[in-house]
Amino acid sequence: MTAPEQTFRNKKQRKQQVKLRKPGFAVAKYVRMSPRKVRLVVDVIRGKSVQDAEDLLRFIPRSASEPVAKVLNSAKANAVHNDEMLEDRLFVKEAYVDAGPTLKRLIPRARGSANIIKKRTSHITIIVAEKGAK
Repeated sequence: MTAPEQTFRNKKQRKQQVKLRKPGFAVAKYVRMSPRKVRLVVDVIRGKSVQDAEDLLRFIPRSASEPVAKVLNSAKANAVHNDEMLEDRLFVKEAYVDAGPTLKRLIPRARGSANIIKKRTSHITIIVAEKGAK
């Protein structure tokens, strides 16, 4: 016998009931920064507690630390608000940076030729979890 089919009023209620979304998950897309430069910052905070990661990001002298801090703050807020996790037990479970689309711009050079300037973008993803949880 199969279980009776559940009915939901809307998509949001179904997602909350079925847990289709990832807990403690946040992503920033199309950040106008090279993925290579952002990875240098993300590698520092991977595996650290959220409080330590926030302190590190505040004092890292790189421009990529600002968008990474925003994504970390969003992941922390999602975990506390949506998934009822305890804020003081959170740590950075996963953090990675993927390359987004590259904007190509032409710059004129000598004798009517041109060079291509590649303006790279990044997708920053951070997942936080509770210590001691599976």
